[in-house]
Amino acid sequence: MDDQLKTLFVDNPYLAEQVCTFCKSIPEFREAEREFNAVSAQIAEKLGKELYFEFERSQSWYMARLVNAYYLFGLGLRQEVIAALQPEVT
Repeated sequence: MDDQLKTLFVDNPYLAEQVCTFCKSIPEFREAEREFNAVSAQIAEKLGKELYFEFERSQSWYMARLVNAYYLFGLGLRQEVIAALQPEVT
């Protein structure tokens, strides 16, 4: 069972495509993406692409770790809720 869950949530080769499709269905995400791309282009033009891409790489790595921490924190909370409700489930 653990291997099936790992495949579903971690080793799923379609996960990135599915997340991308999901994000594109959210108007606020598309708006944020357009704004980010516009501002990114302005910054890259002013700072130079090399420095901007180094900043973007560093920021992306940081944000990925932050999102992962929130995800793992949330998993822990959900596990606590499920465990607390378990006696009621028959």
